[in-house]
Parts: sequence; structure tokens; C-alpha cells
Amino acid sequence: MITNRAKYALKALTILAHNPRQMMPAQKIAEEGCIPLKFLETILAELKNRKIVFSRRGPSGGYLLAQKPEDVTAGDIIRMMDGP
Repeated sequence: MITNRAKYALKALTILAHNPRQMMPAQKIAEEGCIPLKFLETILAELKNRKIVFSRRGPSGGYLLAQKPEDVTAGDIIRMMDGP
């Protein structure tokens, strides 16, 4: 079993991987992934601190994968969110 935190992180990263060159606001990621926005914001903040995603503020801001999608594994994300 994995936690909702890890499931939502994987969902969010999948959405970002499908839009590799487009900044996506957290609101749009939350809507597409059916993820509670406040919970998603904490997950994205941790992913940003771990250099998995890049973020930019402002009207054209949002989130973008900081690495190539093929370099991010599900196992790494699960361990990052749930611990070893």
C-alpha cells in the first residue's frame, strides 16, 4: 500500500510529463488529477525542494518538470513521499 500523498504526487508528475514544455498552474493539475488543491500545493512544494519540479510565479507561471520524464521513477517518488 502507498499513501494518498504518494499517489497524488505520481498523478501530478504524470500530468506534468504529458505537458513537458507547458507551465501548468496548480489549480489545473488539481482539476485534471482530482487532487485536493491544498494537499497538492504541499506535495508540489516538496517536489520543488527536491528539484523534481520547477515553479514560476505570476500570470504565466505554474509548474514544470525539472528533469526528463524518463529520469523520474515511480519508486523514487514513492520513497520520497512515504520514506524508505
